[in-house]
Formats: sequence, structure tokens, C-alpha cells
Amino acid sequence: MEQRNQEGLTEKEFLLQYRPGNYERPSVTVDMLIFTVDEEEMETEILLIKRKDHPCIGQWAIPGGFVNVDESLEAAAARELEEETGLQGICLEQLYTWGNVKRDPRTRVISVSYMAAVPKDQLTPKAGDDAAEARWFQVKKKKLSELENGATYALTVENEEEHIFMSYRVTETYERQGMMWKKETETDLLPAIDVLDQEKLAFDHAEILNVAMDRLEELEKEYREQIF
Repeated sequence: MEQRNQEGLTEKEFLLQYRPGNYERPSVTVDMLIFTVDEEEMETEILLIKRKDHPCIGQWAIPGGFVNVDESLEAAAARELEEETGLQGICLEQLYTWGNVKRDPRTRVISVSYMAAVPKDQLTPKAGDDAAEARWFQVKKKKLSELENGATYALTVENEEEHIFMSYRVTETYERQGMMWKKETETDLLPAIDVLDQEKLAFDHAEILNVAMDRLEELEKEYREQIF
């Protein structure tokens, strides 16, 4: 016997009268962090694009964009990466989901981030769509000090050729809650020396990059253990 809800409707009847527009719905985006790692030079680089439209016009950002209603997250990530950088066929790992209510000034936007680590000589990025430029940046995360319940780090993003330098102080603290650990992260832009126009990453991309750097370190460790 087909089950009915408290209004006496079958599932088919319920779906026929259901109106999605009666409920507020957030937009969904994908952001793709593309890393290259030079093991000899011990340098890590990330591909960033320069936004050519509002919001955050002129700021450097992780490539990304909105998910279409008829495509999967993975398909959207591949499409947006190709549209903004020209890159295709990259194996992406889902990193984290970002849902701060005010992370995007346009509307309520939830973003799913992806990352990849690939040889740089296999990539020839080319800016397109909403990207004015696409460039490689050296990125480093260095511990500054230990805290009683965490640590502070310096997260730096630099392109020496274009004299672009961005630096953030990242404070990570931990609190035990039952069997779990609650992590709090604060990311503050540090003022640059002898720079008139302060560069910074768009939206909450510094926070996304910080988490991706931790995951990249884990991947490098796993890779070395497999090789040796």
C-alpha cells in the first residue's frame, strides 16, 4: 500500500503540487586550487586569476564560478576551470565546503572547493571568461609562534615578476568538545611595505588557501611514503 503524508498525499501527488520557488535557495559555486610543487627547489605555486568584474574587481582569486542546475559539482569544476584558465583533464579532489553567510556580497553563496597538484610543465593557463589574467604565484605557510591551544602562521602569496605580494597572519586554535576537536581560524591581511595599492585575495579565498596548504602537505607526505 502506497504511503501518504499527514495531508493524505502520495509521493507523486506531493511532488505535483510542490513549488520550489516558495523557499529561499542559496547559490552554489565551485573553486579550484591548482598547485604545482618543485621538489628540488622546495617551492609551491598556485594558479590565480585576476577578476575583471564586480565584486572584488581587480583582485586575485581562485578560479571558480556558479554551478548550473543541470550539472554535477565535478562537471561544474571542470567546466569553470577550463572557461577561466583554459586547463582541461585535471584530476581534482574535493577539499571543503564554505558557507559563511556573508562570504559573497551578491547573495547567499555556498562554495565547494577542489584542489589538484600537477607538474607545471604540463600546464599552459590562459585567462578567459571572468578572468582578466591568469598567473602563477609562489605560496608559503610558515609557523610563527605556538599558542596554548594552537599556533599562528604567516601565509604569503607572491609573484616576483609582477611585484605582487600578499601576506596574511593566520591564527588557528583548537577546543576539545567531547570526542571532537573544534577548530577556529582567523585570517588577517598584513600591511605590505612600500606598496601604495594593497593587494589581497578576493572573498574568503585566503581562508580557503590556508586549508588547501594543509591538505597539500598531507598529500606530499603520503606521496613520499609511497615512493620510499
